[in-house]
Amino acid sequence: MKNIIPGLVASMGIAAIVLWGKHQISFLETVSPLLISIALGIVISHALPNGWKFRLASGLNVAKGTVLRTAIVLYGFNITFQAFADIGLYGVLSAVIMVATILSVGVWLGRRLFGLDTEQSILVAAGSAICGAAAVAAFEPIINAKPHKVLTAISTVVVFGTLSMLMLPILLELVPLTHHQYGLWAGVSIHEVAQVVVAGDAISESAAHIAVLEKMFRVVLLVPVLLIVAIWTKYRFQGSNVSTVEKRITVPWFAFLFIGVIVINSLEILPSSFIDILSSVAMYLLCVAMAALGILTHFSVIKQGGLQAFGLAAILFVLLLVLGFGLAAFG
Repeated sequence: MKNIIPGLVASMGIAAIVLWGKHQISFLETVSPLLISIALGIVISHALPNGWKFRLASGLNVAKGTVLRTAIVLYGFNITFQAFADIGLYGVLSAVIMVATILSVGVWLGRRLFGLDTEQSILVAAGSAICGAAAVAAFEPIINAKPHKVLTAISTVVVFGTLSMLMLPILLELVPLTHHQYGLWAGVSIHEVAQVVVAGDAISESAAHIAVLEKMFRVVLLVPVLLIVAIWTKYRFQGSNVSTVEKRITVPWFAFLFIGVIVINSLEILPSSFIDILSSVAMYLLCVAMAALGILTHFSVIKQGGLQAFGLAAILFVLLLVLGFGLAAFG
């Protein structure tokens, strides 16, 4: 038990500093705290002697494992099923089409065109298709991905999600979309929830409302996608000559708890003030897990597959914008 304390304390300390800094430093308000946590973790990783890394390892593994799964479950308190009535059946179908397309194309291109392994292809595709860094983090324990692959995938989310966030309000000046359609476009195309909020608010309150709801339905799709990928990967490589990592995939129990939390939140049986606290705890725990991943990562291993991963993410970025516009234009 004592062995896990140093690593947990280090991760929790980084997360606390990051969330405090977001409230104190104005330019950090639009930056994902998950990104800041993992970046600060990397900085500390390069500053620590190897002996200290060994002492922290047990706690860091708990942070990126049990703590991460708990955070994903609690993240469900940000969502209610009733809210999705505003995006309608078309909005629901648009999210399903987008997620299915980006995931399937991303995994296929990653393996066939860019020569990436299954782990990296899934992480990059999931980050683009579903909910950015949170999706990448959710897949990490399912496919037993190495920390540097998680970091690479999250980096692609930050770069191309930020580009989407900045580009969509500008592109609206060139295309004939209503604010409702723009909200659908932003919600179905942009990587991170925070980025969607910024892109929506840049146009109007109504656009932001639709954008966030559309994005949150993509977050809900995380659960079936986790299950499908777990089953698909297991049977896809069963009996073939692949690493044991790809054969050891299990069904994610926390995915069912995530849905259970959404159901509880939808029933409105808990006070809103308590829900706000749980949502804040979820974000804090996600930051703890990302900080642990950062400490466990070294830049020297990111070079392997880094350019290929960004190449894949660039293609998915274009596909997100084009397909998202098409879905919004006909909505």
